[in-house]
Amino acid sequence: MTSMRNGLFPNRSIRFKLLFYFVIIISFSILAIGLLGSTLYQNSIKDEMNTHTTQMMNQVKSHVQVYMEEMDNIAYYLSRNETVLDFVRTPPSSAGESQESENKVKAVQSMYLDKHAEIAGTIVVSRNGRFAGSKLERITRDPLTAESWYRAGVEEPDRLHLISHPIGRNIRTAEENISADQILSFVRAIKDPDSGRVLGAILIDMKLDIIQDLIDAASLGKSGFIFIMDESGGIVYSPVNPIVYRIPGEWFADPTGSSVKTIRSADYQIFHHTFSGIGWRIVGVFPLDESLKVVKEIRLFTALIAVVTLFLAFVASVYFTNSIVLPLGKLRSLMKRVEAGDLSLRFRSKSKDEIGQLGNSFNNMVDEIDNLIALVYQEQKAKREAELKTLQAQIKPHFLYNTLDTIQWMALDREADDIAEIVIALTHLFRISLSKGQEIIPLRDELQHVVSYLKIQMARYEGKLDYVIDVPESLLSTPILKILLQPLVENAIYHGIKPKTEKGLITIRGRKEAYMLVLVVEDNGIGIPGDVMSRINELLQSEHQVGEERGYGLFNVNERIKLSHGKAYGLTLESEYGRGTKAILHLPLNG
Repeated sequence: MTSMRNGLFPNRSIRFKLLFYFVIIISFSILAIGLLGSTLYQNSIKDEMNTHTTQMMNQVKSHVQVYMEEMDNIAYYLSRNETVLDFVRTPPSSAGESQESENKVKAVQSMYLDKHAEIAGTIVVSRNGRFAGSKLERITRDPLTAESWYRAGVEEPDRLHLISHPIGRNIRTAEENISADQILSFVRAIKDPDSGRVLGAILIDMKLDIIQDLIDAASLGKSGFIFIMDESGGIVYSPVNPIVYRIPGEWFADPTGSSVKTIRSADYQIFHHTFSGIGWRIVGVFPLDESLKVVKEIRLFTALIAVVTLFLAFVASVYFTNSIVLPLGKLRSLMKRVEAGDLSLRFRSKSKDEIGQLGNSFNNMVDEIDNLIALVYQEQKAKREAELKTLQAQIKPHFLYNTLDTIQWMALDREADDIAEIVIALTHLFRISLSKGQEIIPLRDELQHVVSYLKIQMARYEGKLDYVIDVPESLLSTPILKILLQPLVENAIYHGIKPKTEKGLITIRGRKEAYMLVLVVEDNGIGIPGDVMSRINELLQSEHQVGEERGYGLFNVNERIKLSHGKAYGLTLESEYGRGTKAILHLPLNG
């Protein structure tokens, strides 16, 4: 236990201890910074890459969902269009009438194709085999009602069906050379609005290059990429990449998640999110080696720097230790001689470092012993004088209160009640202003102080002034800085109500607002012009209030609040010229 108090080497020199501790501390610091720093940096890079990947995926997912919702809306509007409904309800008739109704449906479809360049074509097929397409046409005479996409639509009429890479259909694009690999199909059933009976289906082909542009624009480092997988695990769209087809859909059992997988001897971080309602997944992939390459380089440089730093630190430690130990030995020798009673000795040093300062302090200690005795005497004398002044200062307020009390009783004795009331208000005003030297008083006392001031002013202005105080009982014990409301009331009287010819009203309200106490002093005076009020509020918010405006009492109030409670609190003004002004105080509830 004793050896622990004296250090690891209680019998070794201070030179040895300093060298040992310097080397240990520097070695530990370098290792800690190197290992901890690289670990934190590695985790930071991982987090940043994960966040970036998630943001890119959400961005692509959001845009893709917008296009899907747009296609669903178009299919819905087509299924409710009266021209389309008449077409699918009416059985085949004469060739002329059939062609005319078909052309009307094509015209309806063309309106949407003209506004949406991403649509490759649309086709409407009825239960009786009739069809009308815009930019889509039948290849053979086989009925389109036998197509798998049509059957899926009518068998599940209450959902939108998505088909990626629709190969083997009896449909081709009439005007553009677009293959099935470049198409994403949307199928929705057409239902009778009245009976709910399925009348047919609508097919919309959207060009995949829209999704391609979104995915290609989402960058995940040098080798990362994003692709979309359908609910059966098939690839809807992916940039050209050798590993995308080595990622099975079985890895994504949960709707959302991330995992690290080894593909072709390399570790990849894989994120996936599921599109709501359709079961498709958007997948983000990036190699871990690429993101951690910088960390490995940093660790190598850290090791090299550590070796060089340790060598330089050892050399510097030897020099530094000698610069401390030698002067300390000299000072120790002098102190022993002073202990023996020789007060004529002084420490001589040319350096101004801490050792030199310690020597100067030693010299000053010897020189100032007599001065210290004299200083103690002076302090005791000053203390007695201060106590006497404090006693005198206490006597003066009591004399003032007693004098005012005498005036009050004299006024009452002469039935001058109005004078007595003013004297009582003045007594309360002085008593609360002094508050026995306290800066923090209850809100109840602050309101009593401002009421006393208002009574004096009401007597002065003879019926031109009235006041209302609306503060909940629960807030009256809240501690606040004293003399906050009186300067605001004074400002309202002299700058708001006094210039008016009509009777003035001052209203003081209080309320609890979140963690703050809000006090409002409102008057119905002449108000403040907009540009002046903006200038005052700007000065109230600034740290340094300069100019003549500082003379206003409200600036003093605002500065006291901010100095005591911080910048989150203070005073603001609201005013409408010709209607009145509000001074709003924001204070902490705990005082």
